[in-house]
Amino acid sequence: MKKLLFACLLISFSGLASTPLTVRYSAGGHAYPAELLTLILSKSAITMVPSEVPDIPSQSRAIRLLGEKNGIDVFWGATSSEWENQAKAVLIPIDRGLLGYRIPVVHISHKDMFAEVTHARQLIPFVFGLREDWPDTAIFKRNELDTLMYGTGAEPIEMLRSGRIDALPYDIFDLPKNHGDDIIHEPHIAIRYPSAVYFFVANDNQALHKLLNDGLLAAIADGSFDTLFFKYFAAVIAQADLKNRRIIELTNPLLPRSAPIHQPQFWLDKNSLTK
Repeated sequence: MKKLLFACLLISFSGLASTPLTVRYSAGGHAYPAELLTLILSKSAITMVPSEVPDIPSQSRAIRLLGEKNGIDVFWGATSSEWENQAKAVLIPIDRGLLGYRIPVVHISHKDMFAEVTHARQLIPFVFGLREDWPDTAIFKRNELDTLMYGTGAEPIEMLRSGRIDALPYDIFDLPKNHGDDIIHEPHIAIRYPSAVYFFVANDNQALHKLLNDGLLAAIADGSFDTLFFKYFAAVIAQADLKNRRIIELTNPLLPRSAPIHQPQFWLDKNSLTK
């Protein structure tokens, strides 16, 4: 039965193993997901070639373009129930939960702004800036934190400089960036909530979903997933110095129940990050 199902999936791709198949994804952003996509596609018997599609302005636009004639085939982003209704998620977190750690970016004159913060309720007096189409925005609002939303054309660093916001809770991957001598990554805390970044495909694209899922499992099993992950993120994990930060936990009511939270092989061990 499984062999018959897989045969049907191959036929539905209309290419068969000898014909290269283009897999389209949105250009820009961090290089890791695109390289991971290339890696897991290489695990398939079908020859698939990733292809960047430029000029997609937002994540909400990208997910709506899944499966469209002039759209894309694969999208990645932090999951939510809304997005899992719009598209079919491959339920293996490609960030291993690391995107759930946020390091506030602040003006240097406010470098000790969070020096006395030990729990989430103490964040309520501050104004956080988050982009309107990021799932994180809804998470901060659900935790009753004052959140100023901005659009894709805004300049959040300038909003920070002008005092319109107190902090930008950027993800841990932002740490290596230099936003200017007057803008720093706050040294005292890290904000954390359960989060998973998935690959998504169109709801009716069962074939690509299976190939991505199988490719991820194969990469995890042979160690190539970890090799690629730590190639990109070992340095930033060390730079975050989480053992010397207070971890401020937020709840994430948007994390769907489908998240494989009881499968530890898919996640970084939180305790190991803070040793």
